[in-house]
Amino acid sequence: MDSPTRAENVNALENPKLRNLEFFPVREAENQSVGLRDPQGISKEILFLPPNVFYLIQFLDGRHTRNQIAGEYLKRFGELLLPAWVDKFLADLDEKLFLEGDRFEEAKKALAEAYRKESIRPAAYAGKSYEADAEKLKAQLDGFFTSKEGPGTGGSEHAGQRIKAIVAPHVELAMAGPVYAWAYKELREADTPDVFIILGAARGIIDTLFACTEKNFETPFGTVHADREFPRLLRQHGGEAFYEEEIAHRNDHAIEFQTLFLQHVFGGKKPFTIVPVLCSFSHLHFSHPDLVQQAQRIPEFIGAFRKTLESFGKDVCFIVSGDLAHIGMRYGDPRPPTDFQFNKTMQADLTMLKHAEKGDAHGFLEFIQREDDARRIGMLPPLYTMLNLLQAANGAVLRYDRATVDQYNSTVTYCAMAYY
Repeated sequence: MDSPTRAENVNALENPKLRNLEFFPVREAENQSVGLRDPQGISKEILFLPPNVFYLIQFLDGRHTRNQIAGEYLKRFGELLLPAWVDKFLADLDEKLFLEGDRFEEAKKALAEAYRKESIRPAAYAGKSYEADAEKLKAQLDGFFTSKEGPGTGGSEHAGQRIKAIVAPHVELAMAGPVYAWAYKELREADTPDVFIILGAARGIIDTLFACTEKNFETPFGTVHADREFPRLLRQHGGEAFYEEEIAHRNDHAIEFQTLFLQHVFGGKKPFTIVPVLCSFSHLHFSHPDLVQQAQRIPEFIGAFRKTLESFGKDVCFIVSGDLAHIGMRYGDPRPPTDFQFNKTMQADLTMLKHAEKGDAHGFLEFIQREDDARRIGMLPPLYTMLNLLQAANGAVLRYDRATVDQYNSTVTYCAMAYY
């Protein structure tokens, strides 16, 4: 397919629509700006905008024309934006693949086709989020277990019991490493099956709401093999559609971080396979009329997965990869959180997790719906899915913590849990 011409691009930008991007505030001395980047990694670009230009972003919704966007700026700041400036601004966003349209779709299609041909999913965050050298990585992960915030060397009260699931963070290892260790210590000391189903909270939007892959995962420790029988059965039971957006795995760390800990706690002594699944839906999928049709993917996936588990005939252990609350300006709040908000968030998190401990998927979802997801619970998709698939298990929160992620005190909370 030929690339869009300049004329076609200009026409497509008449009603520009911004993709689902990550925004993060940045302050250097007295200067403030907002950064934009693509959580899916289709675009590698980062764009920094001053507050007055960032104001325009809210109008890139596919409903406002270029002239209307300029008019909104005039109403707010009393300054006229020249048409040439608006065109250049939108063209720059389009070239960076930040807008929906032909340019983005072609780039995504090309990447998806190339990725589909690969036999292995490379370690995308080695040397960035964790040590790329195997020996240094081992020391790094060991340090999470032995740190003062980690689980230490004492035995687990459930040692030797068959474990059904763990919940671990999804945030950067440097922030939450010891909390990962609390979950994986349980795994290391438990009686474990040989197949681990990893349900991760996706960073980007997935049209089918779930993205499965059959690729093996490469890490500095070697190769983590994906199970071969499970995908065959899942497709047989109606899950073919959930392999359409395999590209979602290309730049997402939700599965990658968990594979490191699996290799670390078993140390090559235990063979195992994984079933990697990324999950992406919100509480609105259960109530908003515009999302009802897409939301049918949720029971469709859960139904197909249940049938697959039954026909698979082997025990599995679930690993949920995700974080809890996201509060502060980085996540859309108008101002930095206060100590009162931190305490209120912690109380709400732990009350919500009582439902999860009891295996109550409906109660967990209902709690988030009552709040209208005001705390932006990142773990909703994978944990809700797991709770619907897990049979009669008792869970417990092992550890709860939080991390500050920018100079504006924006904060993410997370926990470790185990189910027996």
